[in-house]
Amino acid sequence: MALPQAQPPTTQEPDWTDQVTDLIVEVVDNVRDKTTGPVLKGARGAVFGTVAVFAVIVLVIVGIALAGRALALLPIDEWISYLALGVILCLVGFVAWSKRHPS
Repeated sequence: MALPQAQPPTTQEPDWTDQVTDLIVEVVDNVRDKTTGPVLKGARGAVFGTVAVFAVIVLVIVGIALAGRALALLPIDEWISYLALGVILCLVGFVAWSKRHPS
């Protein structure tokens, strides 16, 4: 008795295994994009924010140290140089305050 031979699928019949696999891959990709996408954005924001805060802190400390050294080199009384620096910073603050948008 001869065994029946399997017919190869024709090109007109859709392969249901490929369709199911594509559907599963599409669903998994959609779930991953909706769940891990916002988490990754939040993590990046937290990391960049932390780095920015530390960079600002370092720049402020270095700026204060350099300003103190520069003021000590001036050939005038020390309190006059601090007064001049205070006046300059107050003027910068007044200009920034006038540019603000009142809420």
